[in-house]
Amino acid sequence: MAVTSGAGAGDVPSSACTEDLLGVSWRDDMWLTAFGLHHGNVLDYFALSPFYDRQCNNERGMMAGKPRSQPPAMGEGVEYLLADSQPPHLFILRKMYRHALGAITTLAFYYILDGSIYQAPPLQAALLARMQRCIFCIKGAFKDMQQDLSPLSQLVAAQAGQGQQQSALDRELAAGRDVARPVTAAYREQQQRVEANVRHVLRQFPLPVPTVLLEAEAGGGPGAPSQLQDAPAMDGTGGAAAHAGAATGGAATGPPPLPSAVASGL
Repeated sequence: MAVTSGAGAGDVPSSACTEDLLGVSWRDDMWLTAFGLHHGNVLDYFALSPFYDRQCNNERGMMAGKPRSQPPAMGEGVEYLLADSQPPHLFILRKMYRHALGAITTLAFYYILDGSIYQAPPLQAALLARMQRCIFCIKGAFKDMQQDLSPLSQLVAAQAGQGQQQSALDRELAAGRDVARPVTAAYREQQQRVEANVRHVLRQFPLPVPTVLLEAEAGGGPGAPSQLQDAPAMDGTGGAAAHAGAATGGAATGPPPLPSAVASGL
């Protein structure tokens, strides 16, 4: 597969096109042990690999007595250039085609990682590989999620037979009917705690006496006794306390008792 890019890529001869060697790596441990890798000899090491084009300008300059890192300034053909490096671990080489008018077309990139030479994949292949890896991970995540939710779906299916009973309960609540609740020890303890809190609040902040009762008591009219007797009778538990307060001149101690409706609601 030919790899070409840049302006004037269509003018590159077919003999200069780059062969697809993405699955090939090359390494020479003897050479690395003897010379190591640095900016001055990285192209000499690369020239030993199958990625190197023997007809390039770098090789022509070598034949003319120049180092491979300094190809001829002018001349049409393939050239190799050290694009970037992080010695001694990473070296990036650029393969390009120099046209007669000075235009340059990038053909491929190669990198040397810890002595091993690889051909860099094109951007399209790199993005495709990343997308395929993401899709694989997403599929695995959904598979694990399905396995985790499988017991929950089985539980929902097992409770499907209880739908009629739950619907009857919903109908009772929607009709405003009282549904009997099981009274447990914890529920009773909570109810007593709430009642104690309400009594404490009423003791700290007693309820004000209605204005109607105050006017009736001040006027002393014939309707006063009946109003005083009827007002406490609104709850079923506070009548005796109200009469006792009236007998002692209205000086009642302690908070008024809770109405039966509030006590039953708690």
